[in-house]
Formats: sequence, C-alpha cells, structure tokens
Amino acid sequence: MEHYPKMDIFFPQAREEELHEEMKRLARAPWSSQPHNPLGKPADSGRFYFHRDNVGDDPSCTVCIRRDKPGHWIVNNIVSDEGQVRKIPISQYKKILINFESEIAGPAAEYVEGYPSIGISQYRLEDCFSPEAVKLLKNFCETSNQSDLGTHLSDQEKWIAFLLWVYDDNSSVHCDIFGKCLQTAKWWPEKGIRILVNEYDFAMRLLKQSGR
Repeated sequence: MEHYPKMDIFFPQAREEELHEEMKRLARAPWSSQPHNPLGKPADSGRFYFHRDNVGDDPSCTVCIRRDKPGHWIVNNIVSDEGQVRKIPISQYKKILINFESEIAGPAAEYVEGYPSIGISQYRLEDCFSPEAVKLLKNFCETSNQSDLGTHLSDQEKWIAFLLWVYDDNSSVHCDIFGKCLQTAKWWPEKGIRILVNEYDFAMRLLKQSGR
C-alpha cells in the first residue's frame, strides 16, 4: 500500500531563521509564505506554512512544516483549502510536495548548507507531470531510435514537443527528479538518461529566460 510521504529538511541549527527567510523569498506565485495555519490561526512557535494556489487540477493548499528539533524540520502534511477536495489524492500530494522541494525547500536548504529529503521510494512520471506531458514523453521514448539515443531530427521534434509542454504546464519539476522518474519508467536506455536530464535542465532554464 502506498503511503503519503513526508519531507525532512536538515540544516545547521544556527541558520534556522536564515533558512525561513530564504524560503519566504523563494515563495513566488503560485507559492506564498503564510503567517497562519490552515484554520486561519496565527502560527505557533516552531510551525511554518506555505500556501500554493490552484494549479491545473491540483487544489489550492497549505504545506505544513514543524520543527522536530534544532536543525530538523518536517513537512508533515499538505492541507487543501476549504471548498477544495477534502483529502488530496496521493499522486497530487506527491506532485505538490516535489514541486515544493524543487522551488523552495531544496534551493533554500542548499543556501544554508543543508538539504531536504522526501520519503518516496519510487518517483513516477505520473506523480510529477500532467497526463499529456507523460503521453508526449512516452511517444518520444517508444517511437524514437534508441540506438542513436533519439538524435534524428524527427525524434528531436517529439522530444522538443514534450519539453515545451512541460514548461507551459508550469510543473517546475527539477531535472534530477525527472531523471529518477525516467529511471523508474524504464522507457529509455540507462546510458541516455543523463543526456536527456541535461537537455531537460538546459531547456527549462532557456525557456524561462526567454520569457516564453
């Protein structure tokens, strides 16, 4: 039975305030720092909250963090807003948590020389990307010439179609997470996954800078 994962955030205990400030700085739309809990009450000491607006089929929600001990925070719940789905489906929950790691927790923890860790045994494409994006990637992997790792022009067009869709989806999935998902799917030769990961990373940064 699949379980709802949690995230651990480890960091030098003297830099907790710095970590929180950096997370708040990184919380750009659809994310925002939230001074109160999901019930609208002020945050207690050692509790931290970040809100995510509705994105696609994902409900608007609050990521709940608690201090377990100095130098260790735990994301122990993601609560949907009132009027949204009562319990977030596990696939969406994982997708939101992974997005939080990619956009906020990961960069902020790295900034203070810490790191996050999500308790997910297997990263699945379906948990991170939209159905259409997964369909485009599967089409690229299954219909391209894997012996030359998809370098033919017609194969590259299918790969680019996936990249553009992912960027326009605003999924913000980190390249390393994409690589883990592709390894789980086993749709592409292992030796070629790192190439796709690097191209994915470059494409996402290039499209962001282009202002597409």
